[in-house]
Amino acid sequence: MRYTILFPTLLVLSALGVSVPLALGEIPGCRYDAATRTLTVALAGADRFHYVFNKGGAINGIFDLAVAPGQNLIGPSFQGESTDRVIQWTYWNGRYKVPSNSVGDKDRRANATMEGSFGGAATCDVVVTPTSGPTRKLRFVSQLRHWFYANLDTHGTPDFLTTSDYEVLDDGSLKLTRHVTRHPWKLTNIHEDRWNGTAWVTTLQAETTMICEHYGSALQTSYFEGWSPFRRSVLPMQKHGLGTFSGDGYRFWKPQALGGWAMAYGSSQAVALVFGKTENGDPACKLQVSFNKLDLPEANLNILMPAVETSWPDHKTLTQILIVVPGVPADVERRAISWADSVPVPTISDAKVSQ
Repeated sequence: MRYTILFPTLLVLSALGVSVPLALGEIPGCRYDAATRTLTVALAGADRFHYVFNKGGAINGIFDLAVAPGQNLIGPSFQGESTDRVIQWTYWNGRYKVPSNSVGDKDRRANATMEGSFGGAATCDVVVTPTSGPTRKLRFVSQLRHWFYANLDTHGTPDFLTTSDYEVLDDGSLKLTRHVTRHPWKLTNIHEDRWNGTAWVTTLQAETTMICEHYGSALQTSYFEGWSPFRRSVLPMQKHGLGTFSGDGYRFWKPQALGGWAMAYGSSQAVALVFGKTENGDPACKLQVSFNKLDLPEANLNILMPAVETSWPDHKTLTQILIVVPGVPADVERRAISWADSVPVPTISDAKVSQ
């Protein structure tokens, strides 16, 4: 990847280990290069951030050019994956399990992931991609018709259409408005769990159509997860808007209990995800926002996961807004706080996004 030379002042400050916060009241200059799928954000007359995207619109690179221009803050690839270490969505429905799975960690649950499958066996189809030029806004549209474990496509393929609208905000942060339309997912030879009022009953179904009904927090009966993996060697610590985390793993913190944002950070760099302070959305869809995190030293990853637990009828569109805030740690906190109240709760609707 090619990097633009910064103004000498910024280079000197960076070399001396001095934090380089963002100036207030700036209007960023932005340009997109379609060949490398790289969005460059300039502040104070110098290139400050690179945001790099996978083909379907997931973020696979964040670079702070004033601090460490060659350091990607997105986590490293796992077993050579091209789609498993990017900022993207993944959908789980634990009510549907294949009889067996010989691939990866052998997970049998119905699972689809925005950019493609485990091992790069089957990736998303590109529908719309941005063209090169000066711009603060980008639109990617992709369609996914594969399980995360593509060998399980034999049990019936999903069909998700994702529109990712990105906008560079005045402080250089990147706002993502993500629309995901879910079409019917027909399944064959699959174990289906049904609640009979007192217990879950499992039946092997020759044919069925997935019902995406959310039954309760942490059950993962209809669970849309934001997958945001950061490089632990550079960003080894995690915190949120109201302090530090009390534990690791799937704790299902409420967004208001975290002040609306969380970040992975180190001594000189940080990235925050702003997901807002509102927990509950449309009661008809049992929609609630939760937050999880994973610290995986063995994989060199810190993973921040704002999630949506919701019932999701066929042909409906889930819309979620997130703001990605990179920079030096104290400045990232200030900016994340400033954006936290602006992020609304996700929605499920009939909305069709024009391509």
